[in-house]
Amino acid sequence: MKRGIRLTSILLVFICLSLALLTAWQVWFSRERALHELNVANLNLVQALDNYTEGVIRQSELVLIELSDRLQNGLAMQQPERLRALLQKQRAVLGLANAIIIYDPVGNRLLSSPRPPEQSPNAADRAFFLHHRADPSTDTYIGPTIKSRITGDWVFTVSRRLNDSDGHFAGVVAVTLDVEHFLSFFGSLDLGEHGSMSLSTGDAKLLFRQPFREQDVGMDWSDSPVLQLLRNHHEATSEQTSRIDGVKRVYALRRNDRLPLITIVALSREDALAPWRHDAQLFTGLILLLLIAVGGIGQSLIVDIRRRSRTERQLLLAQEELLDANSRLEVLASQDSLTGLANRRSFDQTLEVEIRRAQRRGSSLSLLLFDIDLFKRYNDRYGHVAGDDCLRTVAALLKQCVRRPGDLAARYGGEELAVILPNTTGEGAEAVALGFMQALEQRHLAHEASPFARVTVSAGVANLTPDQQDSSVLALALIEAADQALYRAKSKGRNRMESTEVDSEHRR
Repeated sequence: MKRGIRLTSILLVFICLSLALLTAWQVWFSRERALHELNVANLNLVQALDNYTEGVIRQSELVLIELSDRLQNGLAMQQPERLRALLQKQRAVLGLANAIIIYDPVGNRLLSSPRPPEQSPNAADRAFFLHHRADPSTDTYIGPTIKSRITGDWVFTVSRRLNDSDGHFAGVVAVTLDVEHFLSFFGSLDLGEHGSMSLSTGDAKLLFRQPFREQDVGMDWSDSPVLQLLRNHHEATSEQTSRIDGVKRVYALRRNDRLPLITIVALSREDALAPWRHDAQLFTGLILLLLIAVGGIGQSLIVDIRRRSRTERQLLLAQEELLDANSRLEVLASQDSLTGLANRRSFDQTLEVEIRRAQRRGSSLSLLLFDIDLFKRYNDRYGHVAGDDCLRTVAALLKQCVRRPGDLAARYGGEELAVILPNTTGEGAEAVALGFMQALEQRHLAHEASPFARVTVSAGVANLTPDQQDSSVLALALIEAADQALYRAKSKGRNRMESTEVDSEHRR
């Protein structure tokens, strides 16, 4: 019958584990597939945004090249009204341009579209102006995001250096692109509640981010781990926690091949996996119902088999009792060579056997721990040979005080002795401990290095009524409780006894 129960149980476990593993694999696979599809979609989107941004910058660059050619040939400034009309026309063609401006060598506005106010601010302190004044190259430069001093709008510049006929710095022609237009375009794309998109310069200075916050403008994220992914590749994906708002997102990054720009699309990991999580919960719920049905049917089969094998189980229990008794006899045969008491191995085995016995019977179990006070001083004073004699004498007294056949006195370690008292309450254990301490006092073994002038012991008593926890866990809890009680006895002056009950706190 037992073999039938085992085979039925194995079959049930195999079926349940197979279903559980298949479910876990399916859930994991669908999650990885969802993340893969998300990364592919993100890369497509970031490429589209990168192309859009490049197109806007390239249009601005063409305008700047035409204007710089006119200005450097000396044709444009001779007809300022025609040039202003050209600026206005170019600005209308660009659409996203906030303004097209021509600056002289000291940063004053010469012309702009739209027409500037009477007191137009000087731009000599702006980053793009400082760059062109210091760099002789006429390459297009993409400047950081700034707030317009005229309109108050957030803009970033695309600019070129102007040189005179001798090649000296003659000013700057710049297109300011309105960040709001980019935000409107980026914001029209649905990235979920916590998604974000951003555009940065090639050296990882943030131009703008959607959703927009003024404090994020110009943020340097060059030390971010995601930037390392773009060192050798022009695009990459990664999962990171945003340093801006602390949201964990799935990132797609793309470095433009021709412009110093980095475009980033980031979707919240939670938002992105929401559909997968819904499907996974539904699928897992169905499998769970199936497992419950299989378990119920299997349990019915096992109960039926167990009903017919009850007699066999009772026989096995009796056999276990006999094995426990034989094991205890074997433990009692293992003695410490110095004291004649049971050794530590016998103590550990016997304690677990008695705990299991107490669990079956629902009885209590007590443990005594004794420590010979100031035994090191005894050895230092009288020598180790005398110390061994003293230990044998104390052990013999302990053995006389432990009279019941089921009790076990053992040498726990060094000068520590232990007694296991099955089916004994805390009061009974205290009585045994006090009896031994009184017998030792009457023996009056001299100990001149002790404040008591004789050999004494400190005692820790612990009592346990075991529940159905693992026997090794209960054994450790009982030993720990007795050891703590012994420590209290020693800390309160020695030659005394402290006791405790092993509660749920000790069993953790």
